[in-house]
Amino acid sequence: MNIKNIVIFLLVAVFLLINSCSHKEKSSRQTFTFEKVYEIGMSVDDENYIFGSINDVEVDSWGNIYVLDGKMTRIVKFDRDGKFILRFGKKGQGPGEFGFPESMVLDSDRNIYVLSSGKVLVFDENGKYLQSFPYNFYGIDIALDNEENLILLGPRDDGIFHVYDRKGNYLYSYGSGFKVPDEFAKFKQARFSKLPIRLWSIEDEVYVLNPYRLEIHVYKDGRIKDKLSKITPDYLRPEIKESVPGGYVGYVSDNLIHKKEDMLFVFYNGKAANWLDIFDEGKCIKSLQVKGALRAIYDEKFYFAEEEDYLKLVVYTLKMDN
Repeated sequence: MNIKNIVIFLLVAVFLLINSCSHKEKSSRQTFTFEKVYEIGMSVDDENYIFGSINDVEVDSWGNIYVLDGKMTRIVKFDRDGKFILRFGKKGQGPGEFGFPESMVLDSDRNIYVLSSGKVLVFDENGKYLQSFPYNFYGIDIALDNEENLILLGPRDDGIFHVYDRKGNYLYSYGSGFKVPDEFAKFKQARFSKLPIRLWSIEDEVYVLNPYRLEIHVYKDGRIKDKLSKITPDYLRPEIKESVPGGYVGYVSDNLIHKKEDMLFVFYNGKAANWLDIFDEGKCIKSLQVKGALRAIYDEKFYFAEEEDYLKLVVYTLKMDN
C-alpha cells in the first residue's frame, strides 16, 4: 500500500469513528416525550364508545381505527379523529360470529382477518362477512407477512409459525419454541410453556419476545436471523397459578414490537410498571415507563389502552428531541 492510499484509508477510518461516536452521543442525549392527540371511550351513554376490553387494534391506510373487543365480542371502527363509524360481529358459532376473538390483522385491501376459536373469519372494511377457514391447533396470534400470506402462531409438531394464503390454503410451518427455565420445569410438558404470546411481522422478518426474559428473536426465511436482549429486573416473567382442576392458568408479559428504519420499539409488562424500550441499531438507547398497554403504532401515532375510571383508547405522538 503506497503513502497516498494509507492517508486515504486513515481519513476514512477517522471519519467513520467520528460518525460512530456522534451517533452514540446523539442517541444518549435524545429525549422522548409522549403528547396526547385524543382519546376514544366513555363510561356511560353511548355504547359505541364503551369498551369491555381492548384486545387488539389495527389502523388502515386511511387512518381508520379498528378495535377488537374480546369481552363484548365485536369489532368497532372509528375514523382517524376517533369518531364512531360502525361495529360488527357477535358471540356465536354461525357465519360471521365469534367464539372468543383472540387477535386480528388487516391486509392491503382493508380486509380484516380475525383469529377466533379454531378458525379465521374474514370481513371487509364495512363489516361484511366474507368467509372463514379452520385450523387444527390452538391459535394464539395472527399476522401478515410481506407477501400478504397469513401467519398463525400456535403449538403444532411441525413448528410454531403456520403460513396460509388469504383464502385459507395451508402452505408451510417453521420455528421452534423457547427453552423453559428450570424453575418452570413442572410445566415443561405444556406446549404453551415454550411459546411467545404475540408475533410481529415487519417487512420480511418476524419478531417474537421470549416470555422468560427480555430477549427478542428475529426470524427471516424461516430461520432465526438475530437475537436482541436487555437485562432488566422488572421484566414480568410468567406467573403460574394452579387454580384449574387438572391444569393451570398463568400470566405472561404482553408485548408489541414495531420497527421504523433503524429504530425498534419494544413494549412489555414489568412487575412494577409497563415499559417501552427503544433500540437503535440493536442497542437499547431509552427505556420509557408508560401508563397503559400499547396496542398499535401507525403513522407515528401510538395507540394505548388505558383504564382509570373506564377503559379507553388513547392516541399519542412521540416527540424526539436531541
